[in-house]
Amino acid sequence: MSALNGLVLAILFVLACCTPKETNSALADDLVGEWRNVYLQVTMPTVSNSDSTATTLCDSANWEAMLHIKPIHTFFNKDGTYRSEYYTLNDSLFRKSAGTWHVSNDTLVMNESGGVTYKLRTTIKNGLAEFEGMLDFDEDGKADDHYVGRQRKH
Repeated sequence: MSALNGLVLAILFVLACCTPKETNSALADDLVGEWRNVYLQVTMPTVSNSDSTATTLCDSANWEAMLHIKPIHTFFNKDGTYRSEYYTLNDSLFRKSAGTWHVSNDTLVMNESGGVTYKLRTTIKNGLAEFEGMLDFDEDGKADDHYVGRQRKH
């Protein structure tokens, strides 16, 4: 092997090892499809701009009683678009959000139409996805609420 070939191989090795992985295609592939919420925990340190901390915890046993809606349906499409559908307890669609999504390393990035961006660390195992990140759950203008959600693939 010539010195030049060795140098080229060494440079390629360094680039391969040191270049950050921008996409996680396995995670992105696993996300494609329909998902439904089965668990939600949000800790809000400044509820409605107060000094109070509150935690909301819902699972499949108390979801409807706590939130007064059906579990949210979210559809991740292969083309990088998504939509979430919200239904009343009487199965009437009352809200739909949509936008684009992609995966960066272990993080799902959702850009909702209207300008809101969510960044959620995501893991999927046995058809159950867990999402974790900071968002503005209490709508006080601050993305300071710690969110953990689980969704099951349908």
